[in-house]
This record gives sequence, C-alpha cells and structure tokens, in this order.
Amino acid sequence: MKKNYSENQVLTNLNSNVTIIFVLLLFLMSLTVQAQEITLASGGDISGSGGTVSYSVGQIVQNSITGTNGSVTQGIQFSFESTTLSVIDFQTQIDISSYPNPTSSFLNIKVQGFQENTLSYKLFNVLGKLLISGDLENNTAQINIAHLPSATYLLKVSNNSTIFKTYTIIKK
Repeated sequence: MKKNYSENQVLTNLNSNVTIIFVLLLFLMSLTVQAQEITLASGGDISGSGGTVSYSVGQIVQNSITGTNGSVTQGIQFSFESTTLSVIDFQTQIDISSYPNPTSSFLNIKVQGFQENTLSYKLFNVLGKLLISGDLENNTAQINIAHLPSATYLLKVSNNSTIFKTYTIIKK
C-alpha cells in the first residue's frame, strides 16, 4: 500500500530535519572554534632575580592568580601618567591645574588668572553621584580622597554659573 503525503507534511518533515542538522552543526562548531583571537600592539619578556614575566599590550581580559609565593594579575595593562592636567580658558585667561593624577590620597587644584574667590569644585563618581564638594579658598584646594575606592572620578571646577573644566581623575 502506497502512502500519499501532502505538501504540508513534506515541508514539516523537511523543516524539522533542517533544524536538527543546524543545531548539530552549531554544537560541533562550538567544540572546535576558539571564542576570541587577539592582535597585540606590543609585548615581550622581562627577567630578574624574582623570576620571569611575559607581558603584552592590548589584552582585553583580566585574570588574577594567587599562589604561595604571591599573586599576579594578568591581562589588562594600565597606563599611568604622572603629569599635571591643566587647561587655559582663552576667553577668561583662567589657568586651572589638577595634580597628581593618578593619585592615591590627595588631589590638588590650583587656579591662576581668576581674581574672585567664587570658584568651587565637585567630585563625582562615574554614575554621576556627588561625593565631595567644596570651595577653592585663595584659588587652591587639597581634596582628601584616600577613603574612596580605586576608580575613575570626574572633577568639575566652576563658579556659580559656569563650569570651567571637567577632569577625569584616577584613584589608585
């Protein structure tokens, strides 16, 4: 006895077979394909009395390993500049400096070219929450940030109506 299949039955069987084959191929590919490949900008090896370290610039993954002899964090390479951030507003001739950056305890602000003592500062976290604020007495301030966690912060220097400069501050 010969069975007659309708066109819908044939398409349904074909679709389910194609779906099974597709899922099987995805599974097999996941076993053999690497998730990420990286092209590094630079790298090398350093040797000393304490051991040897291989390093690279451009990695995007971080991993910490702790052992009996200490710990090492591998992956992201952090760059720190120990220069004074400064900007001169050419319309008002105000020179604002914020230093050191990065810092671990105190942040200094110095303003030159502004006669009035009406400037203030505000330190925000990256979510926009105000953490510390104050006035620049004699156009200087020293902000204690030792109690803050290591992170990136935003420092705004302004008077009542104008924000003169916003700095990115790195707390070590």
